[in-house]
This record gives sequence, C-alpha cells and structure tokens, in this order.
Amino acid sequence: MKDILDTPAERELPPASAARMRADLMTSIRRPRRRGAVRLGIATVATAAAVVAGVAMVPNDGEAGHLAMGSGELSPTLHQAMKQCLKWNAQHERLPVSMDDLAVAAEQDHRVLALFMTETGYFTCDVSRPPHGEPSGGTSGERVWPQRKWLPGPIQRLLLTSTDLDGGDVAVTGRVSARVHRLVLEHGDGHTTTARMVNGVFGLLSEGASVTKDAELVSYDTTGAEIDRRLLFRPSDEFDNCYVDSSGTIVYGEPGGDCRPAEPWGR
Repeated sequence: MKDILDTPAERELPPASAARMRADLMTSIRRPRRRGAVRLGIATVATAAAVVAGVAMVPNDGEAGHLAMGSGELSPTLHQAMKQCLKWNAQHERLPVSMDDLAVAAEQDHRVLALFMTETGYFTCDVSRPPHGEPSGGTSGERVWPQRKWLPGPIQRLLLTSTDLDGGDVAVTGRVSARVHRLVLEHGDGHTTTARMVNGVFGLLSEGASVTKDAELVSYDTTGAEIDRRLLFRPSDEFDNCYVDSSGTIVYGEPGGDCRPAEPWGR
C-alpha cells in the first residue's frame, strides 16, 4: 500500500508534464527565499478538518499565506484550485470526494496544496496556477487508510513544507488527540507560532522569524501543562517507541522495545 507520506504520484501525467511539475515542485521546496515569503510544495501529507468561518492570513512582504481548515474557509483562488483537484480526482477515480470532504488547504503565491478525507481514505492534490498559464500539478490518495483511528502519541505531524531543507518559513498540518488543548511551534530562536486546532486537526504557517533546524512542536493540556515535545524536522515515520492500538497490534514504529498505547483519534 502506498504510504500516506509519499509525494503525489506522477504516473498519470504525460512524461514531459511530470518532469516539469517535479522540477518546479522540488525547487520550490528547497530553494531559500527572502524571509516571510513562503512557497508551498508537498513534502508530506495533511489530514482531517472541520468547517468554521473566516480565513487565517499571515502577511509576508506584501504577499499573504492562506490556511483553510475546511471548505468554509476557502478564498476565491483556493476555491478554484479545489475544483481543479476534484476534476483530476474524478478523471482518475481515486476516491469519491466532494468539496465537503476538504480537510486542509494552504496557499502561497500560485501554489495550492490540499487534502480531502473521508471515513475510509484520503486524496491529496498539488496545484500550480501561474498567471496566464494552464494549471498543473499532481495527485495521490488511498481508498483505505488503516492507521486513521490512531495517533503515535498526542500529536501527529502529517504535512511539512519549508523554504530550506532544515528551516526557513514553514507550513505544518497534522492531527491531535483530545488531550491537546494548545499546540505551539517553537522556532528554535525564542520565537513561536501558535497552531490553529479544529476538531482534532491543526494547521499553521510560521509567523515572523524564520524557523531553525532545532524547531519543536510542543503540546499542552487544559491546565497548561506540557504533555509532548518533538522535533519538527524529524522524519514523521521515525519513532523512539512503537505504538499499539487497543488490541495490542502495532500501528506505528517497529516491533520490540517499549511499546506505548496509541492515542485514539476521530473527527
């Protein structure tokens, strides 16, 4: 089965278009840019969401980054990009989804990333819409996601993009358990960005100072006590412990050592 953290498949695109898309995407992920200008490219995959009013915006040297936690927050340009995603999905019959299944969408410059999620699977999409140009991008998805109901501890980072390999401006999305009341990204230099959380889902676009390679995601409970701290740039499939579900089956990590209970998750 294709891992949810894989980058979008290119096999459904013409070879020339796939090569151009891959080159553009990889350049946008790795190329350092001036501070505050976030270009989003898929590095991993986002998940789940709910619908609330308004759009979160972060000013960036005259530009703006948009983070939509569900279909009710879409800007006009995000809405058009989502329609393109749904069109591609229908053409390739990946997973039956609609605009109501949108989990998380992020936008900067002409690039849009999105994830749609159902009760069984997910569909992800990367759309590049340059001015006066035709849209291009890639898609990926699975009809069945066995790990959907469980988290490796109180949080799970699912999408991470950055303007440098180990820092810069970042976009992060993921899931949190019911224990998490507040989630903060510590940039590693004293600056912080607080994540938005809605019904078990979080999203953030870093604010102010660039993020360093030592950045950490820190979660707190309702009393303000810290319950988890983990490096932002650590591979999302790398764990110090294995995690088991309620039946004792390992759902994250490798067998052996000290296995911990996976935490349940639901929308």
